[in-house]
Amino acid sequence: MSRHRFIRLNDLLLTLFVALCLNAPVQAGISVPFSTAVSTVLKTVSDTGDSGPQTGPGETPAPPIIEEKKAGNSADEPAPAPAVAIESLAGIEPAALPLGERLVFRATVEWKGAQVLVGHLELGSFHDENNTTVLHARGKGDRFGYTIDQQITSRLDRSSGQPIAYTNVQRGSEHHTKQLDFKEDKITYSRREHCRDPKCKDKNHEVAEVEWKGPIPWGTRSKHCGDRDCGTAAHELWVTKKVHEVDEPYVDLLTSIYVARTASFPEDGSPMIIPAVNDDHRWLVEVRQMQQKELTVSEGTYDAIELSLTPLASDGDAKKRFKGLFGIHGTLRVWIDSVTRKPLLIQGTLPISVLDLKARIELISTGDAEIIKLRRASTQKALMDQSAERPR
Repeated sequence: MSRHRFIRLNDLLLTLFVALCLNAPVQAGISVPFSTAVSTVLKTVSDTGDSGPQTGPGETPAPPIIEEKKAGNSADEPAPAPAVAIESLAGIEPAALPLGERLVFRATVEWKGAQVLVGHLELGSFHDENNTTVLHARGKGDRFGYTIDQQITSRLDRSSGQPIAYTNVQRGSEHHTKQLDFKEDKITYSRREHCRDPKCKDKNHEVAEVEWKGPIPWGTRSKHCGDRDCGTAAHELWVTKKVHEVDEPYVDLLTSIYVARTASFPEDGSPMIIPAVNDDHRWLVEVRQMQQKELTVSEGTYDAIELSLTPLASDGDAKKRFKGLFGIHGTLRVWIDSVTRKPLLIQGTLPISVLDLKARIELISTGDAEIIKLRRASTQKALMDQSAERPR
């Protein structure tokens, strides 16, 4: 069977990263006033109720054990915190992120009645020596003839929580290297590509070419490499693709954790809106709280909250497709721990050719992020040393 009929692992991994970034809070957090910009954003969101029925996890082998109860219905439970507000990133508490935490997930798809392992994913956060906070996400997989090793890193100012830089590096069957650079009023999106400037004088971009006299080779000369598929990383440079002019607190996908873990849902059940930038597009991610359940996953049993995630184009264009959720059919469901807010289980349907495959991403272990900190620099360098445009 040809490869295109199977799931593209990078879509699944990006879906997980987005879901991990947007695991929204259900307990008290900080509250700041709405800004005019965010109030305008909220007006663009539909006031219709929850999308789709409030269903539990899909039927799969060894399903999670679930005892359902409506969120917030118990008289013994605390009332939801005041309405979420995102006025500026300065109001985000850096301490809200559980630094030093390492979460590992198993990603599977249902294929012919069985759960097929497609990869593992890792999420962590820690401080580094440059007065920055590092958010880390990595996914590796090899299935159906498709391989992937993807590492996403977000750096934030340690004191303010402001995003500084975001890098997305993927190697395997497909290659790309992308970054976002955050300034006060603009966000610059760049990709690493093979140099195409015929007037370039960089000696690192040159290759040796044989000179001929008739049919006889007559030495060599240097010339600028014009083969974008040469596979030589030294021939590549950063190319600016788009500059986002912003006056709202847009964040990258991983930095959204700060927003989601320090803000709170409105008491009236309205969704939380997180403005996020992904490459050359900006999105308003609508996060709705659905229901509360007791959920058992491989890592343990938790009192969990079910969330639905819906990305909306910031310009109102309903035809745009969010790359991080590309391929998800219907509503993406995410279950998070009601106390720590860490993601526990993510499920959705992925249409592959004429098939609909159920994806299941489950927490399998927690640990110390020190191991990530120790090996991250070497693994990222190994990925970056490979060409971003090697022959596919």
